[in-house]
Amino acid sequence: MTIGIYLIILVILGYLTVNIRESYLDIFWMKPLTYLGIFIHEAAHAIGCYATGGKVVRMNVSSRAGSVEHYKPKIPILGPIIVSIAPLIIGILFIGLLNKVLLANAISLDSINIWDNILEIFNSFNFLTWQTWLLIVFFLNIGVIIGPSVQDLKNIALPVIASFFITSPELEIVLAFSIALVIINLSLFILIWLIKSFFRL
Repeated sequence: MTIGIYLIILVILGYLTVNIRESYLDIFWMKPLTYLGIFIHEAAHAIGCYATGGKVVRMNVSSRAGSVEHYKPKIPILGPIIVSIAPLIIGILFIGLLNKVLLANAISLDSINIWDNILEIFNSFNFLTWQTWLLIVFFLNIGVIIGPSVQDLKNIALPVIASFFITSPELEIVLAFSIALVIINLSLFILIWLIKSFFRL
């Protein structure tokens, strides 16, 4: 598959994750658990802005949502694209760090099969260790970090279309692993929503 297919899947899943969280998971104990994801997402936008010569006027981060107000980047055309795609890039780097630090490289990044990656992640779990529970908290943030807003989707449309003409086995492996993590994040959100609905929380 081309890079574009993986990116489309990743962007759609990230967008769904953010919308499920904002629309259906307004639970008091969920808000602090996903604060990290919101912070990293908005910080990534700010980094992208500074990297393209823009100036951040204000960065707002709360346990529910976040935003970055900034002047237009000095780099035309590419500037807004870089600002919008920064959370996706930094999110993937964050996922790599997660695998290295918390999982001690327990998951070998050598498969482009998303299902195989999901199974390998679950096989690495040891619920008797604090690292696994911390990892689950991080999983609640993956989609929030990567998930684009409507404006982000408009800005990154061109590079996503261009990526359909790019093939890179190494990048495909990283994207497949990222998709697996976002699927786990989305599954956790759906599970929490079902519990919330059943117990009327």
